Amino acid sequence: MDRHEAKVIINPTASGGKVGKRWPDLRDVLAAAGLRFSAELTQRPGHATEIARSALREGFRYIITFGGDGTVNEVVNGLVVDNQVHPDVVLSIIPGGTGSDFVRIFDVPRDAAQAFQATLGAGCRAVDIGEIRCIRDDKAVRHYFVNTAGLGFDSETCARVNRMSKRISGTIPYLAALALTLVSYRNKDVEVTVGGQLVRGRLNSVIICNGQYFGGGMWVGPQARADDGIFDIVLLKDLNKVEFLLNVPRVYRGTHLTHPKVETYQAKEVHVEAKQRMFIQAEGELIGEAPATFRILPGALKLRV
Repeated sequence: MDRHEAKVIINPTASGGKVGKRWPDLRDVLAAAGLRFSAELTQRPGHATEIARSALREGFRYIITFGGDGTVNEVVNGLVVDNQVHPDVVLSIIPGGTGSDFVRIFDVPRDAAQAFQATLGAGCRAVDIGEIRCIRDDKAVRHYFVNTAGLGFDSETCARVNRMSKRISGTIPYLAALALTLVSYRNKDVEVTVGGQLVRGRLNSVIICNGQYFGGGMWVGPQARADDGIFDIVLLKDLNKVEFLLNVPRVYRGTHLTHPKVETYQAKEVHVEAKQRMFIQAEGELIGEAPATFRILPGALKLRV
């Protein structure tokens, strides 16, 4: 393997299978640009993590993902070893999934070929990674994310999205799942320790932001920066169903932060405990449940987009 060769990890099922159909064209674009690469398509959930880990062992240092936020999340979890990423590893993200929310903050073109062309002239930037320590199947686990993680209404909505058909992409599945979750969801009794401050009470959601967007374009953390070494935390407090529904449009504009039942904090570490069972999503994928601790890993990942 040539040390300058790239490993391309493709999720062919992302965006209702559109990524798989578009890959041959993108492959031709990569080859025409003179990029030396080895490509591998994922075959099952978690496979991108396995591919990324194998790529590191084989000596690859430039990794390109073509898929959605879930694919990016899996790849990042394959790149982190002992809470750090090899200093020579660089990641590029070609958006192709249902949401592709993380790269919105970098103004990455939505067209795959244009997104790749943009990487050719791009320098590397160091971005933060979020570490999550939580419970899954009664065992302590560790997981990583680069965009957003959340508990409560947020995570239950993501669970519904993942059960839906991916043939319809974008905002529609998220809004449909949101409406269905709204019918049955009950706010939780939660304790959040953020920056040494304890917040206790009934909460709708706890959202930990490294990036700014989730849910196919919802501007949930407009003040977040992926390279500032600190989380932006958004607490949706005891909103009733009507209050929640009326504020959904404000989330797309980023104006929900002024609502009296929305609180924001900044911290390098957050701890969440709940009296009721409370699941956790990272980049739209369910990864465990509370109690959970979130910690920032400043500048841990080199990104070229």
